[in-house]
Amino acid sequence: MARIVDLVAAALVPERCLHCRGPARAGAPLCDACRRALPWLPVDGCPRCGLPRPCAQGRCPAARTALAGAWAPLAHEGAARALVLAAKARAARRVAPWLAAAMTARAPAGLLAGVEVVVPAAADPARRRRRGEDHARLVADAVGRALDAPVAPLLVRRRSAPAQHARGRTARLTLPPPIVAGPVPAVVLLVDDVHTTGATLAASADALRAAGAQRVVALTATRALR
Repeated sequence: MARIVDLVAAALVPERCLHCRGPARAGAPLCDACRRALPWLPVDGCPRCGLPRPCAQGRCPAARTALAGAWAPLAHEGAARALVLAAKARAARRVAPWLAAAMTARAPAGLLAGVEVVVPAAADPARRRRRGEDHARLVADAVGRALDAPVAPLLVRRRSAPAQHARGRTARLTLPPPIVAGPVPAVVLLVDDVHTTGATLAASADALRAAGAQRVVALTATRALR
């Protein structure tokens, strides 16, 4: 009965675009216009930090981190930013499969080679309880299904911290690193929703490398460009 009610409701109440709030196709997170306007990033940018252009020698922000590579299919702006915010706030299960498809279908050649496990970024415990969802885990689960790779929540944060979106790289570097809660294979794919300063990804890669990983690459849905 509940399934029938859901189907009737879906027929009577059209989907809304998560960016412009206009009508969208059933199951689609964006309307056609917002989908066409998505800020796609090239696959031939900096292979280490994921910026859309190769970094000058010695200027890559990821050069001194444990990350072997990083990439995102979309810039963190416009409709792509709206998708990430919606995934955090209210629509994680609707958005996660779409983001995972974009992340895996467009990934640079070689980035995902040999991945043995997909690891979601550690969720802040207080925000996870408040939202009722671990959005990074939902995206990681969808990525794992797309790659036919196991997913393991190996990174854990025991204590909550201030929200990261308003903190710069220096402030983020002062946060305690995540704890690794289990054995780590050689090649790890670290998954998160957005790559901003890279500090969170770098701390996670450091922890995974210290626990035995030989290669850690990061895959996110969006990449902040400034």
